[in-house]
Amino acid sequence: MLIQRRHFLQAATAVPFLCGITHVFGQESQRPFKIGICDWDLAATGDPKCFVIAKELGLDGVEVTFQPEGEFSLSQPKNRKLFLETAKKESVGISSLAMGILNQIPLSTGEPTEGWVADCIDALDDMKVKNVLLACFGDGDIKDNVELRNKATEKLKRLGPKAAEKKVVLGIESYLNAKEHLAMLEKIGNDAVKIYYDIQNMLTKEYPIYEDMELLLKEKAICQLHCKEYGSRLGKGKVDFLKFRDLAEKYDYKGWLIIESAVEGDWKESQKENGAYLRKVFNG
Repeated sequence: MLIQRRHFLQAATAVPFLCGITHVFGQESQRPFKIGICDWDLAATGDPKCFVIAKELGLDGVEVTFQPEGEFSLSQPKNRKLFLETAKKESVGISSLAMGILNQIPLSTGEPTEGWVADCIDALDDMKVKNVLLACFGDGDIKDNVELRNKATEKLKRLGPKAAEKKVVLGIESYLNAKEHLAMLEKIGNDAVKIYYDIQNMLTKEYPIYEDMELLLKEKAICQLHCKEYGSRLGKGKVDFLKFRDLAEKYDYKGWLIIESAVEGDWKESQKENGAYLRKVFNG
C-alpha cells in the first residue's frame, strides 16, 4: 500500500539484524519469538540497571527509554556505550528504544522534539537497534485533533529520510484505528515510519482489535508489538493472546513481543509470570 515499503524491506533483508533475527548478547536464541519488557515496568526508566532486572526475571530484552537529557541520556555516545556494555554483561538484548517524553512534549508541537527524534535515530544506528516507539498520548494525543496529527505527519515526513538512510524504524503509537494509521502512513510516504501496535490500547477504544491487527500486519505496517493488560496478568484479562499469536504467525511477524503493564499483585512476580505465559503461548 505504501509506495516505498517494498524498497525499504528489500534493503533491510541485506542486514540480518533488521530481519527479525534474535539479538541477544552472547547467544542466538532458538525461540521464534523474543520476549522483552519496557524499562518503566522494571522501575528503571532510562537506567542501565534495567538489564540486571530483566535477567533476574528471565526475559530476553528491554525496551529502553530514550531521554534527550539527564545522567543516562542516549543523546550522549558515552551512554550508548554504557547501555551496550551493561546489556552484553547481562546477556540481555535491547529490543527497541522508546520516547515517552513525547506524551508531555508532543512531537506535533514541541519545539525541540524533531531534534530529539533525530538524535534518537543516531542512537539507534550507533547501538544497532532497529525500532523506536514514538508515543502520541496525553498532550500529544493525535486521535481527535486533526491539526496535531497533520503537524506530526509533517515532522515525520522530514525525519523519515534520515531513518531510512540509517535503516531504522520510527514506530507511531497512538489511539488511531488501523485505517487512520494507514492513512497517516500514506501521507508520510516512507517505510521507515510504521506503527507500534498496542492491542490493549486499541481494546480500550473498543476497536475490532484482531481485524485491525490483521489489516496492519497484512500491510507490513507494524514494526513492534506491545503485550499488555490493565489490572491483570497476561492471559487473565480481555486480550485473546492465542488469536494474537495466530495473526503474528500468519503474517510472518518476527519481531519482539514487549510486555507492558499487566501487573496484578507483586510486580516482579507478575512480570515473571507474564514472560512464562508468552513463552508457553508463542514458543510452546
